[in-house]
Amino acid sequence: MPIVTKQSTGERLTDIAAIASALATHGVVYERWDIGKYDPAARPEGTTEQEYVLASFAKEVATISQARGYKAADVIALHPETPNLDVLLAKFDKEHTHSEDEVRFVVSGRGVFAVRGVDGEMYDVEVHPGDLLAVPEGTQHWFTLCDDRHIQCIRLFTDPGGWVASYVNPDGSPVAAN
Repeated sequence: MPIVTKQSTGERLTDIAAIASALATHGVVYERWDIGKYDPAARPEGTTEQEYVLASFAKEVATISQARGYKAADVIALHPETPNLDVLLAKFDKEHTHSEDEVRFVVSGRGVFAVRGVDGEMYDVEVHPGDLLAVPEGTQHWFTLCDDRHIQCIRLFTDPGGWVASYVNPDGSPVAAN
């Protein structure tokens, strides 16, 4: 279950309906998918983990893709043994935007999306298995893992080539190139 914390006050939301409503006021989509559909022990022999995860949630992926125009999906897994994990995380832990939505459905593990709301406040959205978050294009945000440093997610894209981060200052101005 997700936890949303307003950074400036520490105010927390844990009720799913309240979270979905609060995030929607900032343009962020939150959905809860049935994580019970995924059983890693039931993966058929000869099927990759990515294939099995995507097949487990094919209906949900198709529904949201049709509704929001997503064209591609893949699976990303990060864990303490991931080569160059700190270098990889450094790409996400600074405030940035994208030219398309950033969509993640959490299959396992946990992470935190810090999202700058339309009110200028930062909201930490801690996501857990079963949580889908869609941060709209142009919305300032950053991402980090929780202390266990593990997450597996389905990612959805409008552009099958993926997306590129545009780093910004808190006021939205571009970060000056070094």
